[in-house]
Amino acid sequence: MKTYIKLTFIIIIFTLAIDIGTGYCYWVWTPETKKWINPKYAPKDTPKEQLLYAMDFFEAKDYKKALGEFRKIIKYYKRSEAASEAQYYIGRCYEEMDYPYQAFEAYQQVINDYPFTQRTEEIVSRQFEIGNKLYEGEKTRFFGMRFKAIPEQIIDVYKKVVSNAPYSQNAPIAQFRIGELYKKISFYQEAREAFQKIIDDYPDSSVAMEAKFQLALTASAASSGSAYDQSLAIQAQKEFDEFKRDHPDSELVASVEKEKSQIIEERAEHYLQNARFYERIGKYQSAAVYYNKILDEFPTALSAPAALERLKVVQKRIDKTKK
Repeated sequence: MKTYIKLTFIIIIFTLAIDIGTGYCYWVWTPETKKWINPKYAPKDTPKEQLLYAMDFFEAKDYKKALGEFRKIIKYYKRSEAASEAQYYIGRCYEEMDYPYQAFEAYQQVINDYPFTQRTEEIVSRQFEIGNKLYEGEKTRFFGMRFKAIPEQIIDVYKKVVSNAPYSQNAPIAQFRIGELYKKISFYQEAREAFQKIIDDYPDSSVAMEAKFQLALTASAASSGSAYDQSLAIQAQKEFDEFKRDHPDSELVASVEKEKSQIIEERAEHYLQNARFYERIGKYQSAAVYYNKILDEFPTALSAPAALERLKVVQKRIDKTKK
């Protein structure tokens, strides 16, 4: 009995919360949503009505107001047919309001929550264009401030393009730009995997040949610097040779020759540094091995004359120790 009285009291409080000045009821129970709702923020009686109401604001280019009305459909009628369209138009509102990354996320939500939407092709196309704009330097907004998207954000956009529509015409280009962006932030292993995916999955695409070149170029970049990696340098040289063999008429051959020449110089210099180290600590046999490697493998390298000169000195010391 007490529970019944308590429940009745709560209902009375909610239903009779009257604005003394206007006689306006602030909270009402709606059977459609099965919730207490303040009429000021309530959706229309049906999802279709609410969608049409929101579209009026969208077509009037009042995107901020439209955004709020579309969100009501997601909040109160999430399982209705109108919800998919509402989520799509949330993305459209963000695009029109110059929030490209938020638009991308809103579009992705359509695919995640409504996989049978008829707008998948259009959505992926819009995501691809958003990725391109961010890639080219267009700024996005965050808390009202404009920033350039970080590479990881742009990678995320392109990855969704590829996963959402792996056989679309935009997928190979999106995949190529993933590789470029990883290379830009020196994530060389990830970049190589991205370029290799193009060669494996899109061998006939317009970017396949360039991907093969970038695969070798990335190995070359990864092998350089303070953490010089001889194995990657060898791999890069091998891949440049393969590229030249497979695409002898490509306009990239000149770049291949230039990159290959640089790798040869770096490898020769690496051997020279090793040889000099062994020479300084008196291990002349080991020094001679590296000087000879330069002369045998890279006779045209800039390090070759120095290697030949030091080899003569080292050899005399070796001969002297034998006597």
